[in-house]
Amino acid sequence: MNINHFIDQLHRPFQFWLTRFFSMALALLLSGLLLVNPTHIAQSSAQLEHGYLTLLMVALSGAFVHGIGFKPIFWLWKIVFSPYLSWAILLTFIAFMFN
Repeated sequence: MNINHFIDQLHRPFQFWLTRFFSMALALLLSGLLLVNPTHIAQSSAQLEHGYLTLLMVALSGAFVHGIGFKPIFWLWKIVFSPYLSWAILLTFIAFMFN
């Protein structure tokens, strides 16, 4: 079985407009919060380190890629920009931010 085909089968539940809308809303909300008030994010996450911020930016990129409907061709980018990965990171970040 081809790895691209396998990843496409895993992403099949995320092909609907509602999941794309959720990805875009998450990405816009968190990127807007990060842009407008970065001190809130750093203070609420115990002085956010660069590694966490890099992970957050990759997850935001993945949410934007999924939200606009772009489908990468190369298998590695399908995994990096996967809604499974980006939603998990973004929702975990929100949970820690409001904790």
